[in-house]
Amino acid sequence: MNEPDLKGVEKRLTAILEKERREAIGYTVLTVLCTPVFVVVAIVMVFLVLAYVLTWVDYDLRVSAIYTGINIFLACMIVFVLRSSNPPEEPHELDKVWLASVGVFLILLILTYASGIRENFPVFFGIVYAILGFLILGLLGQVQTNRPVTEDTSYHNVFLSFVLAVCSFILMAYGEITHRSWLWIAPKPDELKVGAMILCNLALEGTRTLDNQAMQGRIVRILARLKFIKINENKIELTQKGLDFVEMGINY
Repeated sequence: MNEPDLKGVEKRLTAILEKERREAIGYTVLTVLCTPVFVVVAIVMVFLVLAYVLTWVDYDLRVSAIYTGINIFLACMIVFVLRSSNPPEEPHELDKVWLASVGVFLILLILTYASGIRENFPVFFGIVYAILGFLILGLLGQVQTNRPVTEDTSYHNVFLSFVLAVCSFILMAYGEITHRSWLWIAPKPDELKVGAMILCNLALEGTRTLDNQAMQGRIVRILARLKFIKINENKIELTQKGLDFVEMGINY
């Protein structure tokens, strides 16, 4: 092919990144802000209804019993995910994300029963407890989503899987904040120029690969997220989408 128009590729790359940033920021605002707010409001409503019912039935329910009940629920979820992601007929393997959820759960137990934070700072403890509890469910949800091996469609399993899926979705939405640094800090002109050069050089190469060790930086990750390139071991390869973007000026 003829030598690509470097300036044209750089201009189109700038335009598409601006478009992607606008759409991604809108998505992040909706998922990161609106969804958790809805969940929090729903939880608050549940607790208000529970408190209202308890006042009418004159039943003394200690706060410690509520935390204990939630801890038991989290422990059951950990076992549920372990059993569903490791069927008896397959070799036993512990997922690293599952192990991370167990680690957070142990920290939660220590804070609940082996520290005085719950008694001395009840509001602060409640906030920390809610964050850690949600983090546990989010991590378990990622394990369950990545390894859907169970075929049990009973109401119990479907309900637990749904809870884990929602928590995993919200957790991943929060993760987008750290993984998409270019949402908040736009790529600099030098980065865009390097990105255009990478795409043009890949389009000229017969094998359309470059050494990944020689091409480092945020712009490489951005091009990969746009699916213009893919990183295979130590090689950077141009995708068909990236080739169309360079050769035909297709502005996705």
